[in-house]
Amino acid sequence: MKRNGIFIATFATVFLLASCGAPKWYSDFDSAKEAAKKQKKDIYLLFSGDDWAETSKPFKENIVLTKDFSKEFGKEYVFANLDFSQTEYAKTNVPENASEEELKSAAEIKKSYEKKELLARYYNVRKWPCAYLVSKDGYVLAYVDFDEKNESTFEEYSAKMKDAGQEALKTKELIEKVEKSSGIEKAQAINELVENTRQEHCFLLKDLIQEFIVLDSQDSTGLLGDYEVRNAYNKSLEAFAQGKDPAEPFEQIAEKSSLSDLQRQEAMYMAAYVLVNLPDIDFERVQQCLEKAYSIKTEGGYSEEILKALETVRKFSAIKENQESKK
Repeated sequence: MKRNGIFIATFATVFLLASCGAPKWYSDFDSAKEAAKKQKKDIYLLFSGDDWAETSKPFKENIVLTKDFSKEFGKEYVFANLDFSQTEYAKTNVPENASEEELKSAAEIKKSYEKKELLARYYNVRKWPCAYLVSKDGYVLAYVDFDEKNESTFEEYSAKMKDAGQEALKTKELIEKVEKSSGIEKAQAINELVENTRQEHCFLLKDLIQEFIVLDSQDSTGLLGDYEVRNAYNKSLEAFAQGKDPAEPFEQIAEKSSLSDLQRQEAMYMAAYVLVNLPDIDFERVQQCLEKAYSIKTEGGYSEEILKALETVRKFSAIKENQESKK
């Protein structure tokens, strides 16, 4: 992703918003979620790059910032726009003699950008602009497609919004079912919601996945192991983003009796995988994880892939040891 910064509106955009009497657009997602809860609405979440993505600014000015868009969808949705401005992010590069105020401002911009960058990663943003309909808790309800070649007018995009709204209804029903249930019934409702959510957006359900583990601690659904593994993936992703040990969540669950041998093997295999993706690779630890993964299940499962990975890691370890011995 490009290194950009926080939302910066042009004079024309500000004038357009004021003259149209449009509802508030939130640039902070947490504030948007709070507003959605109070107003009992869903959220239209837009990721944009006005000063570097060619179609971003025209899309906003000609479609979503218009009076027609506000009138058509303002009653259903709270509007949130996370804009990644290169111009604003450039302000984080302060000179050595910068004042305390300049340093503070640069730090705030950087912190805000990093927060938005994480959200873009968690929402799996792959094109700009990119928009989702999301629940008050931030769960993805539907993706609102935008093709700059075909949806260049409000009418065309409005049709896409309405299609997405229809698609969102099933997910909203599943969320409501989760909210109204308790105990093992809630665990089952959570599982239904998770199963009907795209894999790339399941991280956003991390709190519900953790709750499932508590609700079904006795594994009456037979799914506890699956959710322990899901939770480890989520914790590993968070750890990676925070600069912490991303392998630890997998190593911890590999000892749990609620997991099958295949799930325990997957956990140790993934521990090795995330370690290999760190800037400074600890080949000894990677090798230990792979060896443990293989020892759990020597046939079937991931055994064949693990053996191949072990062979590669052992070669790299030997090369590294040889290089260090010559120093």
